[in-house]
Order: sequence, then structure tokens, then C-alpha cells
Amino acid sequence: MTDAATIRAQLPATPRELVQGCQDELIAGLMEYVSHPSVSATGEGFPAATDVAVEEVKRAGLTPSVLVGKGRPLVVGHRAGPAGAPHVLLYGHYDVQPTGPRERWNSEPFTPVLRDGRIWGRGTGDNKGQHYAHLQALRLFDEHIGALPCTVTVLLDGEEEIGSPTLADTLRAHRELFDCDLVVWSDRSVHESGEWCVSHGVRGMLHLRLTATGPSRPLHSGNFGNVAPNPAWQLVQALASLKDPSGRVLVEGFDDGREPLSDADRAAFAALPLDLQEVLGDIGLTEMDPAFNGLSFYERLADRPTLTINGITTGDVDRTIIPDTAEAGVDIRLTAGQDPQTVFERVAAHLRAHAPEVTVTMVGGVPASRTSIDNPHTPRVARAISRVTGRDPLLIPAYGGTLPDWVFTGILGVPSIGLPLANADQANHAPNENLRVDYFLDATAICMELLLELGA
Repeated sequence: MTDAATIRAQLPATPRELVQGCQDELIAGLMEYVSHPSVSATGEGFPAATDVAVEEVKRAGLTPSVLVGKGRPLVVGHRAGPAGAPHVLLYGHYDVQPTGPRERWNSEPFTPVLRDGRIWGRGTGDNKGQHYAHLQALRLFDEHIGALPCTVTVLLDGEEEIGSPTLADTLRAHRELFDCDLVVWSDRSVHESGEWCVSHGVRGMLHLRLTATGPSRPLHSGNFGNVAPNPAWQLVQALASLKDPSGRVLVEGFDDGREPLSDADRAAFAALPLDLQEVLGDIGLTEMDPAFNGLSFYERLADRPTLTINGITTGDVDRTIIPDTAEAGVDIRLTAGQDPQTVFERVAAHLRAHAPEVTVTMVGGVPASRTSIDNPHTPRVARAISRVTGRDPLLIPAYGGTLPDWVFTGILGVPSIGLPLANADQANHAPNENLRVDYFLDATAICMELLLELGA
């Protein structure tokens, strides 16, 4: 079977030149792919969306299969490379967010348009455009060489936008299919500066629901004030007990188990470009949260857990009533080493002691994930990027957000590296989601170079 060096030599042009030669076909193919709805939260477009993803995997020259569990299916594709070559698992997701209010879009969300050097439509950046780049790289190897530089398994998640609730169980049940040496996931975006980057982890998340109940129905505040307990007061006092006035979390053992950043991680963060005032100005602020004074911007995002009130629902601001219920959503972003169940139990114990009338339930939770920044695969991923762009990528130890990366580092026990392929202003999850064409084309070439580097 042909090895990676021979495959590179047999290509009729460089990966970037091959991509440029078929760019119209690539753009048209992505627009067609995006035009098929696949909203996991509502079911819009399913089950047809799974069939569409299967066809794209098949077009890439892979043998497709569908893994059906309790949720929306996983689409898998596999193709063997040369004997002894590494096995890489490429992860993406074919489900998308709901579109939101149509009037806030400049064009139909599922009728993608090419305008101003961008493809506009739901799923362009998050995540169809990104894994489509990987699939087209595979297709180009198939069409020009009929072989791959390394063994490849593609895994397309059908539930990432709703937290991938069945991914872990499905991988455990089919462990033999994913016996790989490395996972590469393409999600999120390049660095805010526009520079390409390589990421090495994400924070986990614990989602909580706090509920206080009072009278059997809303009551007239004049007739029942000082008589009926007010669940809204119970709730806000419970929330207030979680932090002191300076913003320090008061839950005992809240950040126990946290694995601190390594010296290599801190050096990588220090090397990242940052115009802090521009970042803060873009969100209407002039300073960062004073509770974490002394910590840098990136340390706050990667090296400390958060505790955030997402929203509070109770009563009616236009009626003078005592509400019957009050509810709050709270999320905690976890750092590497923290166990979601353990953190939940500590929060629950705190609330039992300080607000026993308020109940707390765990809506969901996933651990954080981190791969050492000095692993042997990162230089190969970085070379793939620089071969196409002429620039060394930025190395990011961990993102502040959450992806199901823990299933790869925790269940499969392999290193997992993020290769974001979308522009920073992709507006994912928002109206007018978009993918810059130049990023998409370079991404496809980078994905070809990645396989050549890994197989070398």
C-alpha cells in the first residue's frame, strides 16, 4: 500500500493548488450540504439529515455506517491507510442550532447564499463547513491517488448542539471502531486575531436548575404580603449565598481537584496576541471581573471554574403579586481534573445548609478535557497549517467553552487536538451565520496536509 511520502510525490499539484483548481465545485457542494436542515433540538430535518451525512461520507471514499443509540444517530466513515500508519479520528457534528427569529436573518437560513466572500446560512461555520473541509480533503486523495496517507475514521455527531448526551455510551458500545492514535476535532473558530491556531482542550460544564415554590397560585401582594412566603426572595437569597460581595465562590471545595496550568501552557497563553481594551470595548465593558484580579485574560478562561446565573424566571413585573414559583438556571464551567458529580454534590450541600427551601437539580454535566501542549502530534498539525498559510499557528492550551472532548481523552484514552477551521466572526448560534470562502478553501488544503504530515 502506498505510503505518505509516495502519495505526496504522486499528487499532480500541491494540496492548495488542487483545492484552488476545484474551488467552484467545493463551494457549490458545501452550499448544497448546508441547505439540508439538521436541527437536533427540534428534530427539523431528521432523519433525512442523517442520510445526507452518510452520502457525504461515502463521496469522500470512506465506508459509512450509522450508529443508532437512544438519540440522534452518529455517522461514521472508515478507510484504512498504509500498514503501520497511524490511525486518526476526525470529529465533527452534522447537527445545527435552531435558526432563531427569521426576521433577524439577511437571507433564508437554509438557503445558503454566496455574498461578500462568505457563504451565509445555518451550519456554515458550525459545523458543516468545517467537517466538510475534512471530507473534501479525503475525496481529493481518493480521486487523485486512490489511497490515504494514514488510516482515517470520521465521526459525525448528530447531537453536539444539545450536549452530545448519548455520544459516550455509543462510543463505549462500539469501542473497537475507534481504536485510534489521535483525535482531531474541528469546531469553534480561529483566534480572534484571525490567525490559525491549534487547541489542546476545553472546559467542562455542569448545568443546574434551582427552584423555589410558594403558594399554590400567584397571590395579591396586598392581601397576602407578610403572610405568604415569597419564593422569589428565597431564590435570590439562595443565589446570593453562593458568592460573597467580591465575587468569590463560597461553596466549600468548589475548585478542588483543579489541575493547574503547566509552565508550557502559561508560556503559550503569554504568547497569544491580545488587545484587552478592544475585547472589552466590543462587549461594552472597560474592565474585567474584579473577583479575579491578578489573573490574566486567558487564565480566567482556562484555569478557573466559573459560576454563572444564566437567568431567573418568576412572577410578573407588571402585576403586584407574590409569585407561586421562582426558578434559576446556573452553569459552572469546570477545569481539568474536576468531576461534575462531585461539584454538584458540593453545591447541593451548600444550598441545603444555606437555603433548604430551594431545591437544586443537575440538568447535565460533562468533564473538562486537556491534552498536553508538548505532545508529539502538535508539531505535525502546526506544519500542516504553515505549509498552506506560510505562517506558524498559535498554540492554545485550552478554550473556555465546552465540547465533548472528554469522551476521547477520557474514554478512548488518546490525545485530542483541536483544529478550528472557521473565521472568528462566523456568528455561530446567531442570525447570519457565515463561513469565509478563503478560510474554507485553505481549510480543505490544510486537512490534506494534515493527513500527509500524520502519515509521514
